[in-house]
Amino acid sequence: IMKLDILRPSVLMAEFCGYKPGDVIGDHDIALSYVLERCPEALPSFAGLLPELQESIRFTHCKLDYNMGWLVQAEAHPGALFRAFRRVILERPQEKSGNDVAFYFVHWFADLAGAEASPLTGCEKFVLKFP
Repeated sequence: IMKLDILRPSVLMAEFCGYKPGDVIGDHDIALSYVLERCPEALPSFAGLLPELQESIRFTHCKLDYNMGWLVQAEAHPGALFRAFRRVILERPQEKSGNDVAFYFVHWFADLAGAEASPLTGCEKFVLKFP
């Protein structure tokens, strides 16, 4: 949803992922992370979830700093790829981290399917152009 310029948020107060107050967040992943963290009420379907489900979604989208595409296409050194991933996993309670990591990979498939911005042909990437 954050690939449309009209929906991209502007940073209101404190800096967020390198964006200063007043900046429009250009990266769609960071824009969604901003909304999930700073103004979740803008997404009623998210705001209506139980707090633990909201935390799983935030974990999956905001905290991993992991790029599955880099792994699939061998574009990064393992240290660069897994450093933040490992740190975040070790910081979480064990009973949460397994479910959250599994949910991340479901998120990745959905992200891949929606990688093309056209609503009618978004799944083509998943079906026809899978890495």
